[in-house]
Amino acid sequence: NFNPGMGITKPLFVKNRYIGKVTFLVEHESNGRDSTESRSWNRVALAANVMVTKNLMVHGKIWVPIVDGMHNKDIVDYCGFWQAGFQVLSDNKRFMGGVTIAKRKGWNLNANVTVDLAYRIFKKDNQYLYLQFYNGYGEGLLAYNRFHSQIRVGLLIRPKLFSDY
Repeated sequence: NFNPGMGITKPLFVKNRYIGKVTFLVEHESNGRDSTESRSWNRVALAANVMVTKNLMVHGKIWVPIVDGMHNKDIVDYCGFWQAGFQVLSDNKRFMGGVTIAKRKGWNLNANVTVDLAYRIFKKDNQYLYLQFYNGYGEGLLAYNRFHSQIRVGLLIRPKLFSDY
């Protein structure tokens, strides 16, 4: 999937210390295919993250969906209207982990869950060995309405201060 977006961000400061940000954004998500396999939707979103401590960041995002595809009109049933989570960073900044939960439609406890773990390979670089677990629907637009449970291993290149979700 491709997920470009444009937005306006307001950094948040308390006593001249950066504590997070609020972002208003417009996003487009599509699978880059044509004809009957084409899937896309747009979102107008409000997102925020706050550094609770130097090691803990909480984040959240709510959106209004604009579904423009004829094949995925029920996508919000599987991808929902909001997500929330947290990221934890070790004191020496070598280990990082986080959880993101995207609530699916309905009042029951159904949600899409992503768990991330990372280990910085070299002390002064921003490359990490990366492990991700995904459990839920909506991971790919072509099969957004099918349940997936997947584990991924890879290399993560991440900005040193923070990372958006």
